[in-house]
Amino acid sequence: MKMIYTPSKNPKEAFLLISVIVGIGILGGIFVNRFFMYFALVFWMQYTAVLTYVQFKSKTKHKKERITDILLIPQVRFFIFEFLATIGILSVLIHDWWHIGALVLLAWLLFSMNFYRHYRKYREYE
Repeated sequence: MKMIYTPSKNPKEAFLLISVIVGIGILGGIFVNRFFMYFALVFWMQYTAVLTYVQFKSKTKHKKERITDILLIPQVRFFIFEFLATIGILSVLIHDWWHIGALVLLAWLLFSMNFYRHYRKYREYE
């Protein structure tokens, strides 16, 4: 299970897992029950927290040349991703605005795709 929390070493597996979670969260949240969307958003929050902890523990340093490099800073990624996931959860929970939840999950997928491309191109290993 540790491999999904080290996306720099396993970018394909991490991207695949996130794609599946996002797909199930959006499709299940729209067509079956909003619980699927809650689950996906809470998973994103948990995933971000553990990933941040692992990065702090390994004391990785990244350059700050591109926006992706800035998002690899643990504090920045933690606050941005947790904030977005909270907006998605509260939008769905309080107002049943599943569109916002779906957009937030799609943003996670786009972030994941960006990190996948970054790790494949630059091979920065933690």
